[in-house]
Parts: sequence; C-alpha cells; structure tokens
Amino acid sequence: MGFRTSTLIKTVQSLYNPYHEMDIRHFTEKMTELYKEAKKDTNLKLLRQRAKLTQRELAEVPLRTVQQYEQRQKNINRAQAKTLARIAKQLYCNIEDLLEKF
Repeated sequence: MGFRTSTLIKTVQSLYNPYHEMDIRHFTEKMTELYKEAKKDTNLKLLRQRAKLTQRELAEVPLRTVQQYEQRQKNINRAQAKTLARIAKQLYCNIEDLLEKF
C-alpha cells in the first residue's frame, strides 16, 4: 500500500465521527471530493495523453466536449453511448476505461 493510499484511508477513517450520523448523501459527496483530489486527471485525459493525442485531435468529438469531460465540468459517465464509442475507438480502449469510478 503506497503513501497516498494509506493517507487516503486515514482521511476516510477520520470522517467517521463527523459523518456517521449524517445522511448518506453528505458522505457520498465527501468521498467524491476526496476521489477528485486524489486523482487529479480523468481517465479520458490519461488515455488521451498515453495515445499522444491533443484534445483537438480527438476529431470525432467536439473540442469543447473533450475539455469539459477532462475538467469534470461534464460527467463522462453520463455521456451518450455513441460519444463514448467514438472516443474509445480513437484511443484504442474500452468504453469502461473512460468512465470515472466515483
């Protein structure tokens, strides 16, 4: 277990007292926030960079849409199947690889 993982686990454990009696939505929101802090880059951005493509080179999808997914302004998990299929085809990956796990 790496330093980042153990630190994250300790952070989650420390949330027990303030969150254990709260509505599950509050806890879920906090976990999503922690996830985003721990994983700054989206799967889309990491896969795009690995493929050595710019945002503009993902020609099947509008540039602004790619930017919004990478900046988490739009939730890629709610994207249309055809959009995900186009991106996955260009990045030579599975659609599931593009989805965020929060």
